[in-house]
Amino acid sequence: MSKKRIIAIISSLIILSGIGYGTYQTVAQDNVATSSQPAKKAHQSKRINKSVTVGLDGKAKSKVTESHRQTVSESQKIAEIRKASHQSEQPSESQTEATSKQSVAQQQAAAQESSAPAPVPQAAANQSSQAAQNKATTPSTPAPQPVIKTVSVNVYGPISEGNPKWLNADQVEIKDGDMVIDVLKRDLQSRGMALSYRGTGGGVYVKGINGLFEFDKGPLSGWLYRVNGVFPNYSCGSYPVKSGDVIDWLYTEDLGHDRDAPQG
Repeated sequence: MSKKRIIAIISSLIILSGIGYGTYQTVAQDNVATSSQPAKKAHQSKRINKSVTVGLDGKAKSKVTESHRQTVSESQKIAEIRKASHQSEQPSESQTEATSKQSVAQQQAAAQESSAPAPVPQAAANQSSQAAQNKATTPSTPAPQPVIKTVSVNVYGPISEGNPKWLNADQVEIKDGDMVIDVLKRDLQSRGMALSYRGTGGGVYVKGINGLFEFDKGPLSGWLYRVNGVFPNYSCGSYPVKSGDVIDWLYTEDLGHDRDAPQG
C-alpha cells in the first residue's frame, strides 16, 4: 500500500471521528432537553426559539438542519478525497505492473544470454579452419614398419659335380638368439629339403643336406660352413647370427682343402 493511500485513509478516519463526535453532542443535548424538569422547558423553549432563523423563503430553519447539512457536506468531501486518492494510486499500480513486466523481460533475456553458446573469436575460427585444411591436404605419414632382420643362406654341392648351387642367397628371417643351425633348419624346411644332424648346442654336427652325407664322396668328404667368408673353428650350434650375415654351406671332398678352409 502506497504512502499517499495511507495518508488519505488516516485523514478520512480523523474527519469521520470529528463528525461522529459532533453528532453525539447534538443528540446528547436533545436528550438533556427532553428529560429536564417543567421549569426548564420554558427556558429551553426560549433557547430553541432563539435558534430558529427565517430563511429567504419565509420558512423557519433550525440549527439542527444546518448541522445535518454540514455533515452531508463533510461526507461528500470525504468521498471526493477517497476518489482522488484512488485515482492517484492507479498510475502507481500501473507503473508497478509495467516495472514488473520489464523485470520479467530482463530476466528472460539474461537467461537466454546465459544459455546461448559463447561466440567464437574470428581469429580462433580462422585458425581452426586453416588447421583443418592443412590436415586435409597434408599426406598422412605411414606408420613405421617393424624392422625385419634377415640373413642370406647359400648351399653348394660337390666340386666334382660342378659345385652346384642348391640354395642361392635365400633371405631367411632371424630371431633373437638364433644360431647358424637354426637358420639352416628353417631355410631347408621352407624349401622341402632334408637335413640330418646330431648333437645339441655346441656339439651339433651336420651329417647330410638334401640327401648328400659325409663320406659319400670319399673318406675325407663332409659338410663345412662359413660366415661372411670366414670358417669358424667351432660348432654351428653355438655360432650366433646377426642381421645381414652371409652364411655358406659347402660340401668338401678333401677335408676342406678344396674349399680353402684352414687346416689344424
